[in-house]
Amino acid sequence: MTPPRNPTDARIVLASGVLLGVVGLVSTALQHPTLVGIDLQVYYFAAKAALAGGDFYAVSPPMHPQYGYVYPPISILFFYPFGLLGSWQAAFAAFTLLNVAAALGVAVLLVRTIEERRPEPLPRLDRGLVAGFCLLSLHSASTLLYGETNFLLLLALVAGFRWLDRNRGVASGVAFALPAFVKLFPAAVGVWLLRERAWRAVAAATATGTGLFALSVAAFGVESHLTYVEVAILPRLSSAEFAGGLPAGTAMLTLRRPISVALPGLNPSLYGPLAFALLAPAVGYCYRDVSGAVDRLVAVFATMAAIVLGFPSLLLYAVFLVFPLVPLLYLLERSPARNLFVAGAFVANFAVTLANVRSALAGTTFEGLLGVLRPVLTLGTPTLYGTVLMLAGCLCWARRSSVRRT
Repeated sequence: MTPPRNPTDARIVLASGVLLGVVGLVSTALQHPTLVGIDLQVYYFAAKAALAGGDFYAVSPPMHPQYGYVYPPISILFFYPFGLLGSWQAAFAAFTLLNVAAALGVAVLLVRTIEERRPEPLPRLDRGLVAGFCLLSLHSASTLLYGETNFLLLLALVAGFRWLDRNRGVASGVAFALPAFVKLFPAAVGVWLLRERAWRAVAAATATGTGLFALSVAAFGVESHLTYVEVAILPRLSSAEFAGGLPAGTAMLTLRRPISVALPGLNPSLYGPLAFALLAPAVGYCYRDVSGAVDRLVAVFATMAAIVLGFPSLLLYAVFLVFPLVPLLYLLERSPARNLFVAGAFVANFAVTLANVRSALAGTTFEGLLGVLRPVLTLGTPTLYGTVLMLAGCLCWARRSSVRRT
């Protein structure tokens, strides 16, 4: 069998993602205007403080005093040009242009990944849908709205995977190291590098990360790095917020949520290991045979899904799944595995929490649905359920491929 030529189900997933993203972007900007550029404001005021010789970990945006800079010290150099602009609004406009360019760059790489495995190019409609999904899905729209760095880091990750497939180990290792250095959790991509025995990539990633850290210490001193550990690394390692069950309104995409709700009396430090213990067999099964092009994409998706589900990821981190989610929508053959994967991708588009649904249904004839939805949305989010469904589709594909080759 071959993949569907112009799959309608893929178009539905992408189009619905764009529609939900546009609605979410506009409604959030209108109802909560102070959230516009919230992350960029953190970067902007931190960069201004650093340029003035101050402690950039000690400053916060005037409108959001509860937030502060949480990236490694040397990363502040990237934000210096934005700190030189006259206002955070001007910096946000410039950063938005950069984000748009990065998102479209990701879209180009996704289209190339698909077309390299198809006998003919994608129609313009599908290219447009891929670009729109990368830029404006509900997961992507939050990155634009807040002025986050996810698009830039995602571009590096996608480039890393593509370079790895082209035996450009050093380039891929450097590309993988950058998002890992900034946000830490992407370092788990190293599991895939080990599976591939991509020793050059492992060495390049290790050397790049170590070199950046050494350069950071030399430029900013030990004290700033101790502060970084205190304000950024230790809170990320903490599981205190899961104690007694993660609150239903928390916008997090992680398997630790249902575990904490189902086992509220368990020591919170065990939620993470338990989540990874549940995910490891699925990833290992998808790693069994990666001889085919689609098999490799399935294994990569299992890797990325395990990363966002295993770590205490925010909902907006679902954007890191677009590769290889989007290529698989076009490349999986018609089968139960495809049906599961497409259904999961559609469900995952609804990046909402119980608080969002309660607000949307308040005062409407559908408000009574909250009684049914409350336990479902307390245990997880649609994005969590959808990602688990896609992972199940990957397992079905891996089993099907294994049976077919025996």
